[in-house]
Amino acid sequence: MRRSLKRNQLRVNCVKVVFLLVFAIVGGRAFYLQVFQGDKLMRLGQRQHLKEWIVLPKRGALYDRANEPLALSLESQSVYVRPHRLRDAAEAKITLARILHLKAADVEHKLAANKPFVWLKRQVSPAEAEQIQALRLDGIGMYFEPTRYYPQGALAGQILGFVNRDSEGLEGIELQYNDYIRGAAGSSVSERDALGRRVLVEGVEGLQVPPGSDVQLTLDTSIQHLAEKELEAAVHKHRAKAGVAIVVDPATGEVLALANYPTFDPNKASQQSADQRRNRAVTDSFEPGSTFKTILAAAALEEGVVGKDDLFYCEMGKYNYAGRVIHDTHPQGWLPFAKILQVSSNIGFTKVAEKLKKERYFKYIDKFGFGRVTGIDVPGEVPGLLRKPESWAAIDLATHAFGQGISTTPMQMVMAYAAVANGGLLMRPYVTRKIISPQGQVLVENQPQIVRRVISEKTAKLLASMLRDVTTEGGTGVAAKVDGFDVAGKTGTAQKAEHGVYSKKRVGSFVGFVPAENPRLVSLVLIDEPEGNVYGGVVAAPAFKNIAQGALRRLAVAPREGAVFPTAPNPTEPSLPRLLKRPGVQLAAIKEDAVPDFHGLSMREALEKAQSLHITLKVQGNGYVIKQMPAPGERRSEDQVVVVNLQG
Repeated sequence: MRRSLKRNQLRVNCVKVVFLLVFAIVGGRAFYLQVFQGDKLMRLGQRQHLKEWIVLPKRGALYDRANEPLALSLESQSVYVRPHRLRDAAEAKITLARILHLKAADVEHKLAANKPFVWLKRQVSPAEAEQIQALRLDGIGMYFEPTRYYPQGALAGQILGFVNRDSEGLEGIELQYNDYIRGAAGSSVSERDALGRRVLVEGVEGLQVPPGSDVQLTLDTSIQHLAEKELEAAVHKHRAKAGVAIVVDPATGEVLALANYPTFDPNKASQQSADQRRNRAVTDSFEPGSTFKTILAAAALEEGVVGKDDLFYCEMGKYNYAGRVIHDTHPQGWLPFAKILQVSSNIGFTKVAEKLKKERYFKYIDKFGFGRVTGIDVPGEVPGLLRKPESWAAIDLATHAFGQGISTTPMQMVMAYAAVANGGLLMRPYVTRKIISPQGQVLVENQPQIVRRVISEKTAKLLASMLRDVTTEGGTGVAAKVDGFDVAGKTGTAQKAEHGVYSKKRVGSFVGFVPAENPRLVSLVLIDEPEGNVYGGVVAAPAFKNIAQGALRRLAVAPREGAVFPTAPNPTEPSLPRLLKRPGVQLAAIKEDAVPDFHGLSMREALEKAQSLHITLKVQGNGYVIKQMPAPGERRSEDQVVVVNLQG
């Protein structure tokens, strides 16, 4: 009996020891998991059971200077699949591929993915979304996310840039100010069960994310449209490779228009090449040719080494210099300096450069901003190429005199001429006026910024008067003349270098400002690799004329007194859309009983103008006003209806 009790007691003690050992092991393991592995296991559990839903913000809009929309954010739907919840994947594969216009093999690959969530197609069309919803397939869902829309199509495409599907700016203004435009993404956290179904939400259901900030640009949509149209026409007419057109306000540095050809439509970014997306005005450099002679003229006049009437012998078209022969297109004898600029004599400018010397010439090339970026607020700007004078060969003084051996960007060149136009001040160009938060607060506001004074006001006025002769009879830029206005400018025709050797390919350009006596705009037109007659006075000057003429009308600048305003129906009483106060510019007022001018205005601008003048307006078409009845300047009765036709 006693032996039996002892045996039982031994068993009880053994069980106690086993239990204590098990308890110690379990307790030790629990302590290890809680203390040493706690954070790691908590993160693992959250990853399995908590899902963070990222909500992309609505990007801010882009507007032109008159608040015409250039880029907007709309909501579109994207299709996703939860492969583990999808039944009959084989049949679904065929249906989904047909609706979403995808390859069946691609859809099958996504449906077979060992993932809880897979995108089938992002940002589908409304028709595709409607068909997907009608399927009512378990495991197939729709998700709303913002998509970028450019209502003006290809207008200013290279300036605006584009975004990817995750609302990140990739080029242009969209990239430059992405942090402002995109805003901050939001998120909410939901708890999921073992099947991935949402069972509990932490935070607010239907999270509202504040949109990004809006950007107002300096571009004028009407002038931009005109510049693009005229540039495209010039490129096609002369069978050229590409082209650039820029319009700038010389007093402020504001870019009113910047056109590139080939054009780029941000709505179809994935279908277009990098060549189309390139903003050639700032990313491409070229040898400027004779347009660069204005820089030498400014330096020589400012330094006092030549005067307007100083005579130079132009060697009848051939001049031996530094072991090379310099040629002129037309043989000339003795000419005053003003005439040398007017006929664009290479020999004459070589002799002027000899008097100036390379060190002083380089100083002014540098002061005008060549060889360094202009600071314009768009990505991708290059500085061009400018070598120090100590590295110049003997011939370089001559070649630099007429714009060879140096490379510039179109933006550098137009801002150099703007410095002559505004009295000698180099301005920083900009395309963004201000950035406005969703609450209406101005976050960024660009103001006119003087970089430096490059020449005196006296020299600038003298040079402007000489450049005005270029567009008069006997000059190389007669085709740039705008009826009713004096134009100051310069033609350029430069050879293109390939593999270190000058080829037969040319770049034709014209850059100038108007009105010459009190400039309101500076414009450059560059035609790359034209065929046939390749001279800048032929391929670029006519486009400059058409752009300047339309832009002056848009800016409401009246022609000189007694001149004929080319587009007005009544040449003796030209009418203007509105009055602008600007010293030195004569403006024509609209008579109270006369029909105002709506040409070039957008639909909204035309309606606002009609409302302010208490005029009943009938609108036909979309885009910009190209025709109106009655014509501007005609007498109108109090209850008369004005009909405007829009296009573009």
